[in-house]
Amino acid sequence: MAFPFLARILIKQKLALSSPPDRPIARYKQNMTTIMEWPSDGLITPGWAKSLAQTLDASSRSGEPPKHLSKVFPKQVHERLMKHTLNLLEAEPTLLRLQPPPDTEVVVVGDTHGQLHDALKLMQIAGEPSETNWYVFNGDFVDRGAWGAELFAVVLAWKAACPEFVFLLRGNHECEFCTEVYGYKRELQVKYSKPSGNVLWRNFMNVGSELPLAAMIGDKTLVLHGGLFRGKKRKGKGRNAKLTVGTLDELASAWKGGGDPDGEGDATIAGDVLWSDPAPESGEGSVVGLIPNENRGIGTMFGPDATSEFLKLNNLSLILRSHEGPDAREDRVGMDPMKNGFSIDHDIAGVGKLCTVFSAPDYPQFIEQGDIRHNNAATFVRLSGKTDWCDPTPKSFTACHPRPVSAPYYDITVGGSDEEGPDGELARETRANGSEDAREEEGDVGNGEVKGVTDDVEPDRSMSSPKNSGEVSENDTTVEIDKNWNPDGSKDSIDPEKDTSNQPTQSPSQRPR
Repeated sequence: MAFPFLARILIKQKLALSSPPDRPIARYKQNMTTIMEWPSDGLITPGWAKSLAQTLDASSRSGEPPKHLSKVFPKQVHERLMKHTLNLLEAEPTLLRLQPPPDTEVVVVGDTHGQLHDALKLMQIAGEPSETNWYVFNGDFVDRGAWGAELFAVVLAWKAACPEFVFLLRGNHECEFCTEVYGYKRELQVKYSKPSGNVLWRNFMNVGSELPLAAMIGDKTLVLHGGLFRGKKRKGKGRNAKLTVGTLDELASAWKGGGDPDGEGDATIAGDVLWSDPAPESGEGSVVGLIPNENRGIGTMFGPDATSEFLKLNNLSLILRSHEGPDAREDRVGMDPMKNGFSIDHDIAGVGKLCTVFSAPDYPQFIEQGDIRHNNAATFVRLSGKTDWCDPTPKSFTACHPRPVSAPYYDITVGGSDEEGPDGELARETRANGSEDAREEEGDVGNGEVKGVTDDVEPDRSMSSPKNSGEVSENDTTVEIDKNWNPDGSKDSIDPEKDTSNQPTQSPSQRPR
């Protein structure tokens, strides 16, 4: 007598599984692997964005090689998401002027640098985007971390799902030079094959070139990645002429900078916004006024007096910037070391503040063997309409450990990014090497393999502690990775002496930031 009852249940379950939803988000293989599909009606919803985040998180933890990403998040869907979001960004100006409702909170996120799991933890703590919980991401989504492709896709999905209360700003790593040197381009090539990865990278560059440079929140708060920019006027004449701070009108009318904002000509303001740094008022490294940033070779350095002048000139009370984590600050005497992901760099009584917010904990993910890991916390900032958006409330959080086993997509021994900017010798060498990629995309050379890494490359799973015990520490900071290891037991043609690790260590003085 129980059989008909059970049969009805089984039939209902079969019908439920076989009936497609109104708007399919994903399909499922027999092994229950989620494969993302583009919505049938072309509309990205918060549900789709959450499904993508869950799928990419699960894929990164699956134990599969990096190219597994192309199976669960096909190139066609990834590319379509980029193009869809590009259409939204093309309509946004260089300077966003946001006026949230009074009962809304705004979450400002600093650098995330491909650390997917930490970014997902941040959004879990801060709450998902909504009409009362806006987000402003302050650039540097990719490079150095192992999951830039996944992280940037999730952010794009949320922008597409909530375009009126999720806003993306440009960082200096949303450019050709940095992504070619610090991993994102190679990451795409490894995860999708070289030809497909190059197509996605070109789409990424189109998106990066259209990201706004800054956002006004309310009337008193400015968010931008690096720092202050120079104005058209100069103090004095000839060679002795000094830089002056710019105006919001100049920023609003500026070019977004193209593929590689080099700080010259029409890209002057873009270069300054993306690469500039604050300096202390006195002591070693102090700066008076606004001067060229010789440390980076692009942008400006500015002291508290310049910040005060900029705030007064533009009727502002708060500047929120990012751009510097603990590695960037370790050699900067007189500046906060950024161990908690937040610092008040300039506090001008009766005028306002300039603060730095950095949202990548335990950064950088990969360090050279022998270096000391910073083990830094990270921070996002909440702004409230109750305080006119100009009284930041920092929220600190730690890294999501243990991280999935991974290897870097860049040579961690290379330096020069922050010292040279996009127009130095390293950049020229990178562009020269990139000419082979261009020819290969046209079908002239190559076979689709990534130089030094094949499409079958995957992280080393034979993890070991410094004592070679074969164990991985609980906090994921004492493992060593052999980045030359391949699934077939072979080695890539990379110097074996240049090992990488997730173990505690201090960065060299010329470490790229």
